Amino acid sequence: MIMYDFLKEDDADFPVLERFKPYLVTTPPEDSFSQYLLVSMSEAAREDARKNLEREGCLEAKRTEAQFASCNPVLSSKHKLFMFDIGNVVVNNISMLGKISGLLGIEKEALIADYRHYVFPLMEGLVSEAQYWQHITHVFGVSVLGNPFAEAFKPVFNEPIVTLIGALRAKGHRVVCASNTIQSHWNVLEEMGALALFDKAYASHEMGLSKPSSQFYTSILASEGVVAEQAFFIDDRMDNIESSRSLGIASFLYADLPSGKKDERLYKIFRAYLSHP
Repeated sequence: MIMYDFLKEDDADFPVLERFKPYLVTTPPEDSFSQYLLVSMSEAAREDARKNLEREGCLEAKRTEAQFASCNPVLSSKHKLFMFDIGNVVVNNISMLGKISGLLGIEKEALIADYRHYVFPLMEGLVSEAQYWQHITHVFGVSVLGNPFAEAFKPVFNEPIVTLIGALRAKGHRVVCASNTIQSHWNVLEEMGALALFDKAYASHEMGLSKPSSQFYTSILASEGVVAEQAFFIDDRMDNIESSRSLGIASFLYADLPSGKKDERLYKIFRAYLSHP
């Protein structure tokens, strides 16, 4: 038996424990005793609870991500827009820096450290790929032929997600991609047919914005004519999920967790939703 000192819910019209049983989260979930239980259909409420508990010392910062990553969003008929990240969600096999370090004869750790300073300017279109390779030549003293970003990027489709996107669109739902990317990768994705999976494709280098900036999400919402509560977002990075959740967007962390494998968890959320006529 788990005992609670505090229960908070935001839907008084329905029996909480029955209606929300699949979504109940205890804090900390692995303990036999917990003081707090939050039951909410609001992503913003969950994020506020996480921040408050951490601030009050009820959660250790290092445990916050593990505890709240498993908060599966509630999917309902109010959701009008489905947003998918691409890398490690729609496509796999996207790692490239190890391949590039081998191509150029640069120590992998050194290349990664350098790339981290330029990744967001690259993804937001502030620095071109050609400019970055000129920089690499200057810093590491190597000759760069062609565009290693394009040559090392060999994505393959993640079939469970491709199937989900198709099922959503077949039901008439609006599905878009929301991707941090660069032009050469965008070209590869377009050539392989990944962008054609969506009603519309939003790319950071074209928007001049990138995740986890809140402006990235609000720009897409404004373009699509929906509010945050009408959107559902899937991404593999926790920092992106935390940012979208803080805006009130129902957000799913596409990652294997102690609570279940990513595709199994996602299937449970969408199974009933897609079964309705």
